[in-house]
Parts: sequence; C-alpha cells; structure tokens
Amino acid sequence: MADKADIALELKPGKPLARKILLVAGEESGDMYAGRICAHLLRMVGGLKIEGIGGPRMRAAGAHTFYDISQMSSVGVASMLGRLRFFLGVLNELKTKIAEGEYDAVILIDYPDFNMRIAKAADRGGLPVFYYVCPQFWAWRRYRLRAVKKYIDMMLVVFPFEEEFYTKRRINARFIGHPVLDELAPTQDREGFRENLGVGKGRTLLGLLPGSRVGEVSRMLPLMLSAVKIIRAHKAVNLVIGCADSIDPGILARHIEESGEEAAIVENSSWEMMNACDYLICKSGTSTLQALLANTPMQIVYRSDNFSYLLARSLTHVKWAGLPNLLAKRKIVPELIQWSMTPQNMASAALHYFNNPEAGEKMRSELARIGESLGEPGASARAAKSIIGYLKKFQSL
Repeated sequence: MADKADIALELKPGKPLARKILLVAGEESGDMYAGRICAHLLRMVGGLKIEGIGGPRMRAAGAHTFYDISQMSSVGVASMLGRLRFFLGVLNELKTKIAEGEYDAVILIDYPDFNMRIAKAADRGGLPVFYYVCPQFWAWRRYRLRAVKKYIDMMLVVFPFEEEFYTKRRINARFIGHPVLDELAPTQDREGFRENLGVGKGRTLLGLLPGSRVGEVSRMLPLMLSAVKIIRAHKAVNLVIGCADSIDPGILARHIEESGEEAAIVENSSWEMMNACDYLICKSGTSTLQALLANTPMQIVYRSDNFSYLLARSLTHVKWAGLPNLLAKRKIVPELIQWSMTPQNMASAALHYFNNPEAGEKMRSELARIGESLGEPGASARAAKSIIGYLKKFQSL
C-alpha cells in the first residue's frame, strides 16, 4: 500500500494535505459513523471540505451530500437489480468526479457492493483510499481480499481480530475500536424511559428492531408482530418498536394497525429503547451490536428474498450470522435466519427467556464480557487521526 502512495506523491509533488474528500456511506449505520468522523476531520483540518453520499448526521457534521442514504438502500440482489440503472448512474457520476480530479482522498464506510467499485476508480486516479467500518470480508466473499489489497491504502477496522486477519494477508489494517461505543450515552434513565412509555413496575417490555430499510421492514415486521400475538397469549408484555431515521414512522404504524396489536413507536432513541427493554427481537446487523452493549437479552432474526439468501450462504465462511455470536465464537444468542424466522419460532425463543430468568441473566453476563473486547470510546477520533497521519506522511503540508 505504501508503494501506491509513493507513486501518487511522485505524480503530484508538493500537493497540500487533502482539502476535499469524497465520503460514501450508503446505509443508516454508515451515516452514524460518517457524522462523527466528518466532525473530527473538519475540526482537525482547516479549510477541509467533505462531500458524497450520506444522511442527516453527515450533513449535520458539516459535510455536503448529493445523494441521501434513503435513495441508496436496497435489500438483496433482486431489489438491487430492480434499481440497477439508478445505481449505475450514481456510480458513473462519482467515477467522473474522481477522474476529473475533484478529490484528494476517498473514505468508504461499509456498503461493499458499491464502495469497492469506487475504490477501484479512486485507485486509478492515484487517490489514497481509506475503508472505515469495513465490510466483513473475513466472514464472506473472501475473494474480494485481492481487490482490497490492490485498491485500499488503509483498513480502519472495528473488531480486535480483524487487524490480525488482514495483516496476515499483507493488507494495511489498524484496529481503532468500534465507533458504536461513541454513541452510547454515559447515563441512561431506564426507569424514566419505561415510565414515559406507560410501562408499569413489574411489567415486561418487549422491543422490536425491524431494520433501517423499507424492504426489510416490509418483509420482517409483519412476522415479528405475528410472533407478538403468540407471545401475548402466554405472557403480558408491553411492546415498543424502534423506528430508524431512514424509515417513515407511518410505515410502522400501518403494519401495527394491520396486525391488530398495540405498540409504541420510538424515533431517535435507539439506545434508550434497547436499555429499557427486557428482551429484543432484533434484525441482524448493527442493532445487535448496540443491544450487546446495552446488555439486553435478544434473539437475532433476518429474512431476505430466497435468491439473495442462497447466494450469500454459498459465499459465507462463518458459522453464525449475528455479531454477538461471531465475537463470542459460539452461540450465545438465538438466531432465526430466513426460513427459520417464523412467528412460532420467534415466540418460542422469547417465551423460553421469559419463563427462564436464569437464561436471561446468563445471556446478560455473556454480552457484558464480549462488550469489553471492543475497546474504548473514541474510535471516530482515532480513525480521523489515522487518516490525517497517513495523508501528512505522503502529501506535503
């Protein structure tokens, strides 16, 4: 990777520290991380401009976005193919900007199907490329490691084992801790949050986290609500549903109305919600890591279209889908993926927990142990410093 940076330096002698950076984050979790790293970079480097693809947090930090994460979201291969013309148009637009020399560096956040193509274009343009909150190439699609080694100058990794994984393959990687730790409020009023939801003392609060994309919500929330109906036949629970920033609350409300169930919808308070709940039915992804750090017992669920699932399964190199189980290297949280994600199975897993308090306490202690391995808060600042340090090394001030 250093060889490529040396070549870029020779081509652009005396070039100042990057003043315009392209940042691409295609999903809600990526926007959360983009917002923080943008804020640090803009504070650390005077006159810096950042633009690209992101959401409200990236914009609030001072960056400009010409496409929003809501426009970029798709679930599964079938969904992406249906919007192929749009994605190719966006990709070609960014490639043109890169080729015309608009940027001095590129920062990519997850979103691998799109971002690896941006990395290739940036490499051709002689730009340093940083991958922050990297895709789980160690878990699936390992054939992409060849492209990672060729196109990415620095992988800023968020799990402790990732640095060793990439370094062994002669890929420049640095463990900076997980930025989700920066989102965890230092104090959380659990009882106050429950009281605001009308959850009386001694009542059980069940939370649903159906995802941050419309396709995910439409596919999974009806199944979750059907599971709640079964649960309520055996156990009295209050229900709360987390609404991602990228989802219109009206979509959740319509599903709730169609199910005939009663539920509160919570916006912009995912940490407080997870901390307040006694149990979560959680879509596989970043939300499971947040739940882990809140030490809230959960089950992990996911359902995609069958073609996308079978394709992903054929490319997978790990035994589990959920981050808590991957980090623990064993199954500590129930996983109900694809065809096993049925209302009956979800209800059964939840009722097992409700009827066996000792199982919940065991899961809480396991989650707390895993959370300690993720490092300390401040990952976003460390990532920004690593990027600036790299640019200072290979570009003159």
